[in-house]
Amino acid sequence: MELTENMLWLLKQAFHLALRTVNEGVADRGGGVTLAQVGLMRQLTSRPGLSGAELSRQLLITPQAVQLALKILEKRGLVERKPDPTHGRILQTFLTDHGHEVAAAVVGDAIAAHHDVFGVLTTAEQQTLHDLLGRVVEQGTGHNMFPDHIDN
Repeated sequence: MELTENMLWLLKQAFHLALRTVNEGVADRGGGVTLAQVGLMRQLTSRPGLSGAELSRQLLITPQAVQLALKILEKRGLVERKPDPTHGRILQTFLTDHGHEVAAAVVGDAIAAHHDVFGVLTTAEQQTLHDLLGRVVEQGTGHNMFPDHIDN
């Protein structure tokens, strides 16, 4: 099989292009916020108080990666964690006021960068790609995709 016909190679190339484009897109106003951290902040914008485990499940990343990202965001004053009032050992995570400001700036920049990458496809093609990749991820991981994680 020719390398250019290899779907995994194409997915990898598209992923790296998208990752680089989004990281460059958020660099100016994000002050070093990474794509993974943008994802966490986006979730916390729409669903404040999520635990690390809930963020891990929603973003389909390891709990260890979530904890590392949260530590960095907490150190930078972008998130704060508080004990869950019902389950004291569980920590709920919230964006700080500064975190909300940074999230508003970088999420918009990340979405604009996403459009730069996928703007070569029509809206219908983007939806088809979205649906197909979502189905692959759901089948491979056993997790249902969360619409607010994937869509604008």
